[in-house]
Amino acid sequence: MSTDRRDFLGTLMAAGLAGRTFGLPGSPPAATAPAAGTAGHPADSSWDVSWTERVNGAHRALFDSPEVSEGLAFLRALVWIKDYGEVYGAKPAEMSAVVVVRHNGIWMAMNDEFWNHHHIGALLKITDPKTKLPIRRNPFLGPTPFPDLPPQVADNVLTTVLGTATVLACNLAFQEVVEKIKTDEKVAEPKAREMGLGHLVPGIILQPSGVFAVMRAQEAGCQYMLAS
Repeated sequence: MSTDRRDFLGTLMAAGLAGRTFGLPGSPPAATAPAAGTAGHPADSSWDVSWTERVNGAHRALFDSPEVSEGLAFLRALVWIKDYGEVYGAKPAEMSAVVVVRHNGIWMAMNDEFWNHHHIGALLKITDPKTKLPIRRNPFLGPTPFPDLPPQVADNVLTTVLGTATVLACNLAFQEVVEKIKTDEKVAEPKAREMGLGHLVPGIILQPSGVFAVMRAQEAGCQYMLAS
């Protein structure tokens, strides 16, 4: 990312997110009718799909993140919200953003303690700019370690997005988290899963799969964007 573009994004986001108001006049887009069993009371109540009831704005977008990609899916969700606020004067209630972290993106859903204990920074080759060593925390829950992203945009971006959008995580990808715990801690799978769930960033909702999450969000009327 060029310096000019980085500075431009930083100025844009700092100004836009600070005092944004959202709202484009018009009716919500017609959502595709969900298949039997996906609306109302699901047949399997072990999965929380209540988030679909909050996808009800006039403007609905899905940001699909199968890779970490410096957290750009979170950034793009914020850019979309900011842009509609600036261009159309959109209000928060009229904006519904959903971010799905799946595949290699699943590590972004884990908290600082997990990243530190299991050396995820080394695994993903993400360096702390202060120590020049592999980062020991979730880089999306604090100051950005990525020099190409201005701090006005990226610092604590996951927390910002969780306050604005719905963030879903893939259970199939979460199995990689479970396997990591099993290997590092020498524990059985049920215990490893319990431990992993305890390190999921609060507010992120685990779904049966990334495919399920992506398709369900589209059924709820979200426009799709591959965001990482």
